[in-house]
Amino acid sequence: MVSDWIKGELNGLIEDTLNGWIEEFMNFILSLVNELVFNIPENDFANDVINILTWLTSLAAVVVVVYKIIEYIINTSTGTQQYPLDEIFVRVGKSAGALLVLPWFLRWMIFDVAFPLSNYFAAAGTDFDGQAGFTLLKAALTGFYTGMGGIVLVLFLIFFLVVFIMFLYSVCVFYADILLMQVFIAPVALSMIADDNNFMQVWWRELLSQVLSLLTKLFLMTLIINTLFTGEGNMMLAIGAGALIIKSPSILKHMWYGGGGARATTRGIGSGGSMATRVMIQKLMK
Repeated sequence: MVSDWIKGELNGLIEDTLNGWIEEFMNFILSLVNELVFNIPENDFANDVINILTWLTSLAAVVVVVYKIIEYIINTSTGTQQYPLDEIFVRVGKSAGALLVLPWFLRWMIFDVAFPLSNYFAAAGTDFDGQAGFTLLKAALTGFYTGMGGIVLVLFLIFFLVVFIMFLYSVCVFYADILLMQVFIAPVALSMIADDNNFMQVWWRELLSQVLSLLTKLFLMTLIINTLFTGEGNMMLAIGAGALIIKSPSILKHMWYGGGGARATTRGIGSGGSMATRVMIQKLMK
């Protein structure tokens, strides 16, 4: 009887130890994935292009403003001017502000909003209770040596390997998208001076779409691990989450490009910027 008690205690100790190791290992892996995802590479060529575009934008802004003032004088003399002179200065102020603020805002969204959320996913998603981690490991090892179960296990491993590869592929695309977002900051800022073709809404929706898409895939990756190791879900949920990582959830596209949420947010930011610029101009002109 004493030997059975010792054997039970020893098995419990082994299970607790292995479960703790699995939890720490999975949290370590997800933390490494987060560090990889948000370690956005720098490129000297792209930085040179950004600097050139910023310089050209500043030059083009001066030309556009001079043209707008001349146009205002001519239209005022003929009685066809549609907006007051301070509107031109408001647009210039918004454009200059965007040129300064958008690079900071982009990095703030990624490193101060998305990165902490992804770390929370990693910490909360790998907080395993009970012996689920050990149970899954034991079941996998047992199934591997039981004929048909081993084949099914290999198929699952291949599927989740494909999921991880597609996740890394989406990270690579995210890197390129964020780089393009930085490159187009200068043209987007310049477009805010024009009467038409203001691309600020497009830039803003694209940034929100990219960041939310990345966070969604990080959540799905954590959901797969949590589902497999906690025993609270099942293999079908893990497979569904993996399939969404491969094909990307369609709700993200409809959310930002089919609805009015992002447009309303952009209009709100634009209205706030316009109001602040008008107040500043009024104070300067007093």
